Amino acid sequence: MSRISLLLLLAAAGSSCATQSVEQTLTLEQHSLRIPLTLEADGTVMLAERPPLVGRIDLSPILKAEGVLPGARTRANVQLMMHYGRLYVVADAFRAIWEITPRPGTTMGSYRPIPVVQDAGQEVMKDVRLSRYGSTRSSCLRLDRAGGNPVFITSQGEARDDCP
Repeated sequence: MSRISLLLLLAAAGSSCATQSVEQTLTLEQHSLRIPLTLEADGTVMLAERPPLVGRIDLSPILKAEGVLPGARTRANVQLMMHYGRLYVVADAFRAIWEITPRPGTTMGSYRPIPVVQDAGQEVMKDVRLSRYGSTRSSCLRLDRAGGNPVFITSQGEARDDCP
């Protein structure tokens, strides 16, 4: 009798392994988070000093590429926005929006410029403001600035004149 029970148990276990597993999914609508920041004299910005958001970002390489000297101003208008898992940084006196892609499990991230001011003779950006734009199915990061048309960054990190 115990052999029959064992065979039935093995048959049941084997048939459960043969069924296809169904990946469970859920709806996730990621909204953007815009944070106005103050640039420290050493080129870093503090995300926050208390939970739930704690950390800092060293913007020195980006500031150097933009020709902005850390400490040159007492208060720079720097904004950071998280959009589709990437961080975007912009500031007055920048010529580009900077995309920072965190490397999971590390304290590092890669970064790249998304040029906004195309002409070398054109003035740098002023009165910059980042916001989320578009529908829940397709949203973009929107950059508004004094004296310039809005620039939209798609979920793939491409700069456009409109949000598709």
